Amino acid sequence: MTIIDSSGDDTDPKQLGVFQADKSSGEYKEFPPTSWAIDHGTSIGVLLFFITVLGFFSYRVIPRESFPEVEIPILAINTVYPGVSPADIESLLTRPLEEELSTISDIKDLTSTSVEGYSSIVAEFEASVNLDEALQKIREKVDLAKAELPAEAEDPSIVEFSFSEIPIMQVNLAGQYDLVRLKKIGEAIQERIEQIPSVLRVGIRGGLDREVQVDVQRDRLQFYGLSINDVIEAIRNENVNIPGGSIDVGSFTYLVRVDGSIDDPTTINDLVVEAESGRPVYVRDVARVEFGFQDRTSFARLDGSPVVTLDVIKRSGYSIIETSDMVKAAVLDMETVLPPTTVVKVTSDQSKAVADMVSNLENNIISGLILIIIILLFFLGVGNSLFVAISIPLSMLLTFIVLNALEITLNMVVLFSLILALGMLVDNAIVVVENIYRYVEEGWDKREAAKKATGEVAGPVIAATLTTLAVFAPLMFWPGEVGKFMGFMPITLIIALSSSLFVALVIVPTLCATFLRLDHEPPPRLTPLVRRTLVAILVSIFTAIAMINFVTAVVALTLILLVFAVYRFFVRSISRKFQDAWVPKVIAVYSRQLESALNHRKSVVTGSILGLIFTLFLFNRFNSGVEFFPEDMPPENIMVDIQLPVGSRAEATDVVAKLMETAIDRTRGMVDVSSVVATVGGSGSGGSNPMSGGASGPNSGRVTISMVDFASRHFDARNFLADMQTSLGTDVAGAEITVEQTAQGPAQGLPINIEVTGENPEILKELSDKILSILQNNSVYGKLVGLESDLDQARPELSVYVDREKAALYGISSREVGLEALFKVSKQQNIGPEVMNTILSSDLVRNTEMNLRVSEN
Repeated sequence: MTIIDSSGDDTDPKQLGVFQADKSSGEYKEFPPTSWAIDHGTSIGVLLFFITVLGFFSYRVIPRESFPEVEIPILAINTVYPGVSPADIESLLTRPLEEELSTISDIKDLTSTSVEGYSSIVAEFEASVNLDEALQKIREKVDLAKAELPAEAEDPSIVEFSFSEIPIMQVNLAGQYDLVRLKKIGEAIQERIEQIPSVLRVGIRGGLDREVQVDVQRDRLQFYGLSINDVIEAIRNENVNIPGGSIDVGSFTYLVRVDGSIDDPTTINDLVVEAESGRPVYVRDVARVEFGFQDRTSFARLDGSPVVTLDVIKRSGYSIIETSDMVKAAVLDMETVLPPTTVVKVTSDQSKAVADMVSNLENNIISGLILIIIILLFFLGVGNSLFVAISIPLSMLLTFIVLNALEITLNMVVLFSLILALGMLVDNAIVVVENIYRYVEEGWDKREAAKKATGEVAGPVIAATLTTLAVFAPLMFWPGEVGKFMGFMPITLIIALSSSLFVALVIVPTLCATFLRLDHEPPPRLTPLVRRTLVAILVSIFTAIAMINFVTAVVALTLILLVFAVYRFFVRSISRKFQDAWVPKVIAVYSRQLESALNHRKSVVTGSILGLIFTLFLFNRFNSGVEFFPEDMPPENIMVDIQLPVGSRAEATDVVAKLMETAIDRTRGMVDVSSVVATVGGSGSGGSNPMSGGASGPNSGRVTISMVDFASRHFDARNFLADMQTSLGTDVAGAEITVEQTAQGPAQGLPINIEVTGENPEILKELSDKILSILQNNSVYGKLVGLESDLDQARPELSVYVDREKAALYGISSREVGLEALFKVSKQQNIGPEVMNTILSSDLVRNTEMNLRVSEN
């Protein structure tokens, strides 16, 4: 604040009222930025133009996403070793990896899970750790541990936890033909979608996977006196590609390569298994080689029909809405060349929620403008209400410019914060405009009135804004992943409220100094240049809105014209009567109440303190608890998770999934269901991200129920959820059925976890069973949902112990004994790829597994 001399002003002192002393002394407070802006109105006009243009441009190009781009300092190390028990997985895979990883100093928590054929280790780092450096450290330690891992195990894979890895939508394909053809159609659409620049990759699930099957015939093998291992070694030793160095011939150097790779499945028939007797025995003599399909370990259906599902994952930094629109357009283009019976259905489209929030933000801005104008018409008149209302779009446009400059996307948290800030954007402008108007009413020159009035209230307005910001600022220091996720709320609110403060103290006073007029004054005479400039600005604004959303532009223009017509013919006379008759009465009542409160200060303060104490008592007595996201919201999606005993085949799990689909179809409220997607085995999400959830393993399944939009529903989805929680799973013996809605916001894990640690798995199981029994017999059990232990039981097994000394006398190894045991027990058994995993190189069978099978004949 500065003090300036305005003794040259000859305004009548009687018009100054309470400010007569300041005016007569020739001094008044001034806020320098406001005075500079008023004295340089042309510059502010140019600034206003650039804010409008850049604001709309930023709003147009800023990416839309479901969740903020937050780096989660969690990495998963996954290793596959098919057919191995959990105990062996722990000793052979998990412990060697844990020993190396535990030496990394920045790891906050190291958690491992060992199940049949699979080891998963989750390393959680400190929040301050650089994720790229952490990833490099993990890679180095995993490389060191590889030397101790079994050769038959697959190489460990390192997976990052990231919101950007969650599929933004799923494209489901169904049709009245076999899954082989359906998958070919899916692969064609997959290739088309992956051409979109904003699409990172497209995963494909369902259908049948090709494999080269070497079907060994037991009787033919015995006839030639051969073993399974002979066939395996014959194929493995021939399907090789070995570099042979280089050789100099004349003036040239040639690379030497022994190329024995098999690029045609029929070539396997001509491989020699044994030739010691003088007559070669070929693979075709003991086996059939076919280009067939892998055994199914997963199932997927959409509304009861088998499907192939494409999981679309977008690139980071691109708009989810535009990406979704481009994917749908690409699929629509492909539909013209697809077979006529192909059904294409998009599910789990996350862009819909983002588009709804963006639409809500636009509608709230428009409705906020109209409501503010209507309300202020009755208290400040049409001119003042317009000056106040303009602060909303200007503040928002300025906010979009800053957000775009900081590379912050329009995600759920940012959009929610902007909607929350809408109601606070006009507070500062109301105070400034009302004070300026009052000085103009008292006879001050409009420019001097704008300077003086803004200078008087600038301090309190800034203090009030800082006080509001101080409430949200601590959220910026919220620790952990949730803090990173929610940290965008205070940042957005600080930007929005700071923008509104700038608009209220710089732009609004300048506009008032130029265009403000009293109700009885005639409209100001605008020069042709000013008039053309205003028209150009208005046309630019509506053109920009139309380019972003044509419907919004039409609705906004219609509402503005409607409000103007209503004001011109109805509201103007009513508002003047209200200002002349009711406003003085309201002020009089308020004055009496204020005077009474000042005369009874002790009573007012005591009553306020007692009221606060009573409010705290009521909150403590009747509050319903604390939760991060509300759980009683009508669900958008409902998950029915199926868990069968370990060792159950995928076919058995699929039978239960079909029972669930039938039961769901009979549930009251199905008219509000958009789609029902059932997945058994594999991954329920299809994404590589561990956060995406879903079924995993042949004994697991999930049925996902997607509801229609809220506006189109006939029933309360919460009742639909409650009915399914009551009815599903009661008739399925041995299966655990859990029905729940999808969680709001980011993945948070379970609300309550009881961890039991120890070295002995049997003792761990005994203790976990005791804890479960205690909770089930406690009164709190009725308040719990999904109470279970994550200690997976091992599949039942029969162990064969080899007498190595006797085996050596017969010249056989433990490996050969194992293969022969499998040979005797199984009529037809897939013993690859853990035995052999050969990749063929031709285009026809590229990246196709070769598996050995044993059959009776």
